[in-house]
Amino acid sequence: MTGDHSADEARLLLLHHVDRSLTGPLEDPAVLAAVVGVERLVVATRSTDATVLRLALEGRLTARDAPTADLERVAELVAEAENHVVAGLVRRGEGLPADAAVVNADAGGYEITTDATLLRAAVRAAQRSIDAMPYYGARYGARGSRFATTDSAWLVSLAWLDEAGAVRQVQWLARVLAARGMPSWLLEIHLDELVGEVRSVADPGTVGALPAAAAALASARRRHVDDELLEAADAWALEAVEAVEGAVDALPVPRAGALMAAAVADARSGVTRDDTALLDWLTDGERVPDPVATALLEVHRRIIDEAR
Repeated sequence: MTGDHSADEARLLLLHHVDRSLTGPLEDPAVLAAVVGVERLVVATRSTDATVLRLALEGRLTARDAPTADLERVAELVAEAENHVVAGLVRRGEGLPADAAVVNADAGGYEITTDATLLRAAVRAAQRSIDAMPYYGARYGARGSRFATTDSAWLVSLAWLDEAGAVRQVQWLARVLAARGMPSWLLEIHLDELVGEVRSVADPGTVGALPAAAAALASARRRHVDDELLEAADAWALEAVEAVEGAVDALPVPRAGALMAAAVADARSGVTRDDTALLDWLTDGERVPDPVATALLEVHRRIIDEAR
C-alpha cells in the first residue's frame, strides 16, 4: 500500500463515520482513529451535523457553515485525523490492537475504552475541558490535546472499578500531571466534564466510580484551597497586573490566579513537592515583563497566606 493510497483510504474512512452511528466495541485501530478524529471535529465545529463534518473533512468548511469555529484549528485537526487513521491502517495490517498509541503515538500502547459511544463522550470531555482552559493550549499545544484525549479514554474505563480503586488510579494520574505543571484542579474539571458527557449518552450507572474519583480530588483541594479562594485568586491576579504601568492584557493566560491557587493546594496536600512547575512557567521572563512577574509572585504569596 502506497502512502497516497493510505491517505485516500483514511479520508474515505473518516467520511464514512461522519454520521457517528457506529456503536459497540471498536476492534479495528483505523476505525477507532476515525471515530476519535470525527468527534474532535464535533467539538471544534460545535456541530454534530454530518454535512458540516463532511465539509470540514473535505476542506470546504466556511464561517457560514460553522460560525464559531476556528477554521485554522479545524484544518489542523483534519490533517491530524488523517495521519492517525493512516497509522491505524498500518496497525491493522500488522495485527496490532486498538489502543492509545493509535491516536497518540507518544502515549504508548496502554488500554483505553473501545466502546464507540463512551469513546466519543471521552473525546468531547477532553476537548471541552481543553478549550475551557487556554493554559493547556498555550503551554502544551497540540500534543497536550492528544494526551487529553487518550487520558480521557483511559479515565472512562475506570468507571468499572470499585471506588477505592478508581480513586487510587486518578490520584496517580493527578500526581503525574501536576508534576508537569497541570494542577489536579484541572483533572477535577476534566472528570466533571467526563461524568456529564457519559451521563448524556448512557445509563446513569455507566459513570460508575468516576463521580467518587472527581469528588476525592475536589475534597483534597478544598481542604487547602476552597472554591472561593480560587475565584479570589483570579481577581487578585487581574487587579495586580492592571496596576502595573503599561501592562495591557498582560496575564500570561486567563485564570492565572486560580491556577496558582490550585498548584498551592497540590503542594499543601502532598500531590507535588512544590508548585514551581506551574509558577516558573507563569512568571518566565520570556512570557511576561518583569513587573508583571513580580506582581504575580506577590499574588502567589497572598494565596499562600490565605490557603489552609
